[in-house]
Amino acid sequence: MPVETHIIRVADNATPSHVEGILRSLIGIGGKVELVVQKSIIATFNSDHINLIRQKQSVLLVGAINFSGRKVRKVVKCSPE
Repeated sequence: MPVETHIIRVADNATPSHVEGILRSLIGIGGKVELVVQKSIIATFNSDHINLIRQKQSVLLVGAINFSGRKVRKVVKCSPE
C-alpha cells in the first residue's frame, strides 16, 4: 500500500504515556509525525500498518486524509506590538 497522510484521534482520557506509545509506534513503523494538536495527530505512514495503530490503547479513529487540490496555508504566529 502507498504512504498516505492519516489523522489519528486520541481519547480524551488518554494519559501522556498512551500518547507517547502511539507516537513511538508511528516512528517505529517508519512514519513521520506531521502535527500534534490537543488530542489529534496527523502523521504520514504506510497504510499497511493502519491496523497496528488502530489497536493502540486510547486510539478512537485512524483515517486517511487527502490534501490534493488544496493549498495549505502556512500559519505564522506574530507577537502583538
